[in-house]
Amino acid sequence: MNRMLRIFAAGENIAAAGATLLFVGMTVSICAEVLLRYGFNSPISWVVEISEYSLLWITFLGAAWVLRNGGHVRVDIVLQYLSPRALRVCGLVSSAMGALTALVLLIFGAEATYSAMMRGAFKPTGIDVPTWMVIIVIPVGGLLLLFRFARFFAEYWTRQRDFGAELSH
Repeated sequence: MNRMLRIFAAGENIAAAGATLLFVGMTVSICAEVLLRYGFNSPISWVVEISEYSLLWITFLGAAWVLRNGGHVRVDIVLQYLSPRALRVCGLVSSAMGALTALVLLIFGAEATYSAMMRGAFKPTGIDVPTWMVIIVIPVGGLLLLFRFARFFAEYWTRQRDFGAELSH
């Protein structure tokens, strides 16, 4: 079991590293585009399109890693007044809802990717990218999120994790 959890964490780390590389590449290419467009009147035609695709990929590749590290937005104004038992229930419910959402992303993302691949669909734009190559990250990210939410649920269930709220300052 521990080996599987380490493999899963490594998968999250690799996906987050990929998202980071995409973000850096996108930032550099946008800066180059602005410089070339306004400085030399010679824009790079593919930068906007690749940046759009990169935003999708960054979101889905980084989501599970961000969740694991507590980086998602959390409103704890009410949570600070709840009992430990109620906090545990909140943890269980939020993990179950997150897992269900991730499962929906996984299933529908896989169906859409498979359908686009079978139909030979492509984005009729400047670089004509096959659609499945753009959206395959949705089921991949959904799978990573599903595993992360399932692990959180198990940790709340076995009381290995506290949902706890940040104390007000």
